[in-house]
Amino acid sequence: MKSLTWLFLLVALSSVAQTPETAPLDSLMARSKQYFNNQQPDSLYALMGETAHGQMSALQFSQVIQGLNAQLGRWQSAERRTVSDGIARYKATFEKGTLDFYLSRDKTGKIHTFLFKPYETAVADKTAPVLTSNLLRTGVDKQVDAVARAYIKKQNTVGLSIGILRNDSLYTYGYGETAKGNGRIPDATTLFEIGSISKTFTATLLADAVQRGLVKLDDPVNLYLPDSIPALQKDGIPVTLKTLSNHTSGLPRLPANLFITATDMTNPYKHYDRKLLYTYLKTATLSRQPGKEYEYSNLAVGLLGTILETVNKKSYEELIKERIAKPLGMAHTVVTLTESDKKMFAQGYDANTKPTSSWEFQSLVGAGGIRSSVTDLVRYVKAELGKGPKKLIDAMKQTQQMTFENGATTIGLGWHWSAKNPRPWFGHQGGTGGFVTYVAFNPSRQTAVILLTNSQTSIEELTTGFLKLAEENTK
Repeated sequence: MKSLTWLFLLVALSSVAQTPETAPLDSLMARSKQYFNNQQPDSLYALMGETAHGQMSALQFSQVIQGLNAQLGRWQSAERRTVSDGIARYKATFEKGTLDFYLSRDKTGKIHTFLFKPYETAVADKTAPVLTSNLLRTGVDKQVDAVARAYIKKQNTVGLSIGILRNDSLYTYGYGETAKGNGRIPDATTLFEIGSISKTFTATLLADAVQRGLVKLDDPVNLYLPDSIPALQKDGIPVTLKTLSNHTSGLPRLPANLFITATDMTNPYKHYDRKLLYTYLKTATLSRQPGKEYEYSNLAVGLLGTILETVNKKSYEELIKERIAKPLGMAHTVVTLTESDKKMFAQGYDANTKPTSSWEFQSLVGAGGIRSSVTDLVRYVKAELGKGPKKLIDAMKQTQQMTFENGATTIGLGWHWSAKNPRPWFGHQGGTGGFVTYVAFNPSRQTAVILLTNSQTSIEELTTGFLKLAEENTK
């Protein structure tokens, strides 16, 4: 899942010389700074285009801005850092912190990209040798090293655990450290927060519940919610269990009261219980008809996990262990770490390699609360590839069936893939405050890739490199 510190913010005027490309963006910044500091959320909301409006209503946006004012204080300064593909990246300084902000415009000149992330300083590559378990004995070892080293040599990375499955052959590698300075190379048993990869587990639990006759995919969600919550629908079309899982529910990415009520911004989900979730749902409005458009939503899949707890009368962790982990022999795939698990758990780091808090979850646990390892995730993807208990495999196959097509991207229940590829990779990335992870598998090639890192550094080049490597070695 994307880091929850990616709050909805804007930054002030840049001191860098303007160009025809950046002048309109800086103008938006100036007006946004004024409205933010004057506490005029309605005026700020009016600067945004249809995409931003679709993610959050004016009332919800006003609540978020009020919370951010309290958390960050006044805007003090800003510095434009980069502009790429029409998206400007700024260093924003507030009374209580410094942040990175990404801003772009739509065709009408309104705000399109509106994204805030922890501030990432520019760093040079590491000069000291990188620890690794890769012995560089085979051609595959050397190919893996070429891709992995380009990532791990960056100064703001810490550790990397790799698993590559080809038919029945498994290759595992570790780079860097489980914690800075401890000299321990991550191995296949090291535990990482897997973030939004948890959504594929939640999807499997949904398919399992359907197979057992507990629910139907097209059941309206209100069948499983308190009567005090009004019907979640738009134009008479209800939110269903399926639209929660495939991100077409019309619900926003996050509930508006998440940050307003947060007690610890370094562990932002920890406080968010069912009471707060149901309080939000009582006033929630949908941005579009369910099933019509794709809009990634942690709220939707988190709500699905809570509903599955209600239906099964068991906690999410109990369901994961009983329905998935135990049948597949995944002994260390957990939500709550035992004392022995803690010894295997990597320390997470932010984009500036500062240690971060682990993330705990309550009502939104289904969106990103699982911890796991390469060893366990290999067992998981083997089942996705058709090797495991029949009932569980049948449920997993259902998650791989298309439920919505979004341009070149197709989604089943949880899993995403490219509709243009005749031999597609099914995949999902995850991220928490101190981890970025990725799992992908290709049924036609009987191949899978697992990448687990314990820092907030982007792994886009890493995933691209390993998918290419895996394809080249299965032709």
